[in-house]
Amino acid sequence: MLNARILRSVFLFTATNALAAAMPLLLLPVLTRVLTPADYGIVAMFSIVITAFGSLTGLSVHGAVGMRYFDRAEYDFPRYVGNSFIILAVTSVTLLALVAVFHEPLEQLTKLPRKWLMIAVGVSAVQFVLLIRLAIFQSAKNAGYFAVFRVGQAVVDATVSMVLVLAFALAWEGRLIGMSAGILLLGFAAAVSLMAGGYFKLVPSRSYILNALKFGLPLIPHVLGGMLLATVDRVLIANLLGVAETGIYMVAVQIGLGIYLLADACNRAISPWQLEALKRNDRSVDVRIVRYGLLYFLGLFGVALAVGAAAPWVLPVLVGPAFAESASLIWLIALGQAFGGMYFFVSNIIFYRNKTLSLSAITISCGLINAGLSFVLLQVVGLVGAAQAYLVAQIFLFISAFILSQRLRPLPWRAVLEVHKRES
Repeated sequence: MLNARILRSVFLFTATNALAAAMPLLLLPVLTRVLTPADYGIVAMFSIVITAFGSLTGLSVHGAVGMRYFDRAEYDFPRYVGNSFIILAVTSVTLLALVAVFHEPLEQLTKLPRKWLMIAVGVSAVQFVLLIRLAIFQSAKNAGYFAVFRVGQAVVDATVSMVLVLAFALAWEGRLIGMSAGILLLGFAAAVSLMAGGYFKLVPSRSYILNALKFGLPLIPHVLGGMLLATVDRVLIANLLGVAETGIYMVAVQIGLGIYLLADACNRAISPWQLEALKRNDRSVDVRIVRYGLLYFLGLFGVALAVGAAAPWVLPVLVGPAFAESASLIWLIALGQAFGGMYFFVSNIIFYRNKTLSLSAITISCGLINAGLSFVLLQVVGLVGAAQAYLVAQIFLFISAFILSQRLRPLPWRAVLEVHKRES
């Protein structure tokens, strides 16, 4: 049963993500009146590159660290964390070399100068350190410390960006420096915190490295599929329509991102309870899982519809006139984010069963659907086609993950729905 402590965690994680999300939203009224859509498009591409590089630096083994926290009695946990840093070092150096060699095609694809591609490698590596610290905070249910780091990153990002863009007129470069500074400063703090908390021991272990890679490597297709779902639309827009259109689309994504952050906050707070409840294999507990899931789904849909309905009224206040076209995209993106949040809930069951390879196949498939539909619809109906493709792909993602989760660990969804129907 969800007790008061878990409910407090839900509130803290939700409030944390709300504050972190509020920072870029608070910047919107200023930045969209100072930066051009093309400038904003470059900012969007830098975010995408960090996400892409982040899937390769560390090979997603921060997720293994979070899971091993629950089994720390069976592991030398600080040594396990230390070996994840060895993986980080090897992958980061390799990626840096690849970017140095292939910088010309990467510049053409991303519209970013070589200097910023190289910086993005370093930023993504440090972000991995921050993700490890956040994963441990989450697994330990330390929502307060999680909030300090998460909000701290957003505050540094926003403060440095505003100073450099407004006071020093650095335009898009000022925004990129701000984004990098937030990750670098809090990543350094995360490293210090890991050492001070006794969570870091640099003693190489082949078995620990292989264990972490066993978790992380099957997730690479999953992460790449997630990138296809979350970012390929902006890459296609930049190359098919132009960087300015990418900036307009990015504004809609940032506003719709509130749904994702709400879902992410609830998932971070509830997932430890959900995993523990699944282990009990008790039907009465399974019924509670389903009921909380249904409430969660309805809440996400309600918020998404509210955001979509409010967008035409709120957008003129939030952004400059050059970004007005974003209004028609927000409701599609918000609904897509709602389905993405529903996917979080059922994917926890897939992670619980360690079927990350099956999950990767689903994510890649839905990512390819998003890429293919975006490519076609962008040329047929323009910018709104990317948002339509995103919504369709997110629906497929949720349905596919739901079906797989039911095969792996059946929950009484139908029984609960029938009870509610009879009661109503």
